[in-house]
Amino acid sequence: MKANFFLLLIMHSSFYSRADQWIQKSDFGGNGRNNAVGFSINGKGYIGTGGAISENYSKTFWEYDPATDVWTQKADLSGVGRESACGFAIGEKGYIVLGQIADNGFTNDLWEYDPDTNSWLQKANFPGSKRDGAFAFVIGTKGYVGAGGNNSSFKQDFWEYDPSFDSWSQKNHYGGGQVISAAAFTIGDKGYVGTGRDNNLEYRKDFWEYDPAIDEWSQKSDFISNPRAGSVAFAIGGSGYLGLGRVIDTSYADFWQYNPVTDSWIQKASYPGGGNGNAAGFSIGGYGYIGTGGASEKQFWQYTPACLAPANLTTLNITSTSAKLKWNASSGVAKYKVQYKVDSTGAPWTAKTVNAANTSIVINNLLAGVQYKWKVRSICNAEKSAYSPVEKFTTQLKLASATAEATTFNVYPNPFAQSSTVSFMVEENSFIKIELFEASGRRIKTLAEAMLEPGRHEIPFDGQGLTAGIYILSLTNSSTIEASKIIIE
Repeated sequence: MKANFFLLLIMHSSFYSRADQWIQKSDFGGNGRNNAVGFSINGKGYIGTGGAISENYSKTFWEYDPATDVWTQKADLSGVGRESACGFAIGEKGYIVLGQIADNGFTNDLWEYDPDTNSWLQKANFPGSKRDGAFAFVIGTKGYVGAGGNNSSFKQDFWEYDPSFDSWSQKNHYGGGQVISAAAFTIGDKGYVGTGRDNNLEYRKDFWEYDPAIDEWSQKSDFISNPRAGSVAFAIGGSGYLGLGRVIDTSYADFWQYNPVTDSWIQKASYPGGGNGNAAGFSIGGYGYIGTGGASEKQFWQYTPACLAPANLTTLNITSTSAKLKWNASSGVAKYKVQYKVDSTGAPWTAKTVNAANTSIVINNLLAGVQYKWKVRSICNAEKSAYSPVEKFTTQLKLASATAEATTFNVYPNPFAQSSTVSFMVEENSFIKIELFEASGRRIKTLAEAMLEPGRHEIPFDGQGLTAGIYILSLTNSSTIEASKIIIE
């Protein structure tokens, strides 16, 4: 697809490559600076601290409203001014921790910002050594801070902060070793860290994923461009973005998208502000924002990504035969494509298409008591996104629909070793089908398939040849699906 370039001569300029777009916004409201922190809370962006013109180690703090494109100065950081600190947001509060506070001085204090009261409150100090150039990201209700360094050494220790208890706990060391000025972002329930400069003064391009559920780091595909430090990173939807940065006197403007599903990088439109190291960035909704950095810059830009995979997949209203699949809207979408299947190797995918006006679909005719998985992609006219990470759900084991044609369905004895009896009641003439499934959803065989008269019916069940474990018996008539879990010992 040809790239289109436009120059808008009214207030702002914009830059297009493929479907992504950069639009210049109002300059940062404070003095130009580099090595500042950035984060977002409730639809507003915040940039503060850093090495600022006429301020040196700054403590000034500014709020950006994307709805009005206006910067407003907020309360200065209550702690000492600093640069190369870490900034992150958990829920409705922002946090600034660590940083360089003098030519040879560093700090480990932590400060919490409340935008409702425009005030700062000191919290528990970071337990590791004083330092700057650490990375930070947030997963759920916890903050994570690691690596960085000071004049004596670089670090690789890694810590979790819980604001509910104002406490820190040490986790496994960062997988990339001792580094400073690495970049980090969060996608779903995983954290990602890469690039930076190590103790041997080598610039890095390795890239790592952190899983808090098992407290483990795993190496992913290297950042695909030049090694560097001082990059900007953030996540939009189900994708991560990393770019800019520097190597000694060389600054970069290239910008890259990371897909965690395929573990791959795609180059996107370069930052129009030119090569820039040590800028600040954050994302709000479906947009990214980058500003300051370089030689104490003030310029500030908004990034609109190309066709993005939907994020925040959830499964609602789960019954034995149906479920509602829901996701967040993506910008520029013409329609969505949803795929779902029984969570079993070899099971086929079923595809559905949903108009862009909707961000949910109800799927029917599911098996009871079976685990399913699903994914969704955006289709943006000529382009389409990668599929989202899969979401899984399990249908209810037994839930008959409201109908006069109800049945009573059970198996006895259960558990059993060799044989059992399947008993069920039919209220009126009905076509009945009874099938046996593995717990994964794979059908094994049909036990009965016949038109039956009203009354109670029983059929023998022979478990010979089946391995010990859990199975699902499904009984289907014209309007009802019921299931019973059986255990073979």
